[in-house]
Amino acid sequence: PAGLSASTFPAKLWRLVNSPRVRSVRWDSRAQGLLVDRSLLERELLSSGHAHRGRGDGPAPVPHSFRATQFRSFVRQLYRYGFRKVPGWLGSPAPGDAAAWLHYSNPCFRRDRPDLLLRIKRLTRANRQRPAAGREGRRRPPCGSQK
Repeated sequence: PAGLSASTFPAKLWRLVNSPRVRSVRWDSRAQGLLVDRSLLERELLSSGHAHRGRGDGPAPVPHSFRATQFRSFVRQLYRYGFRKVPGWLGSPAPGDAAAWLHYSNPCFRRDRPDLLLRIKRLTRANRQRPAAGREGRRRPPCGSQK
């Protein structure tokens, strides 16, 4: 969408999950969550897997998209942008696919709503504390109040 930098993590992830060349990340069956195959993602998209691409041993190489070189760094990025792991979900998204897939979701990451990507912001200390303060604010008067 207009106004979204193509270099942001959500924009990169959006392009990858919608790319037919990328096999390691997919939409879930409702197109409201992200399925990730850890071992395939490490080989296909993370820096450590670059040595395996471009030799004619599989689909066309996918351009390197993330600075992360380890899966845990990729997951940390997911959490920094408000994604959460869907508990208790482990399975195969396609018949005959025996790989274990991890399921992540973010209310603003939907296949049919690219406009929502604009709402996905990187969580920082400041904006993580704001929601907590908002919850407390219901119980206490706002800061600066003399009540």
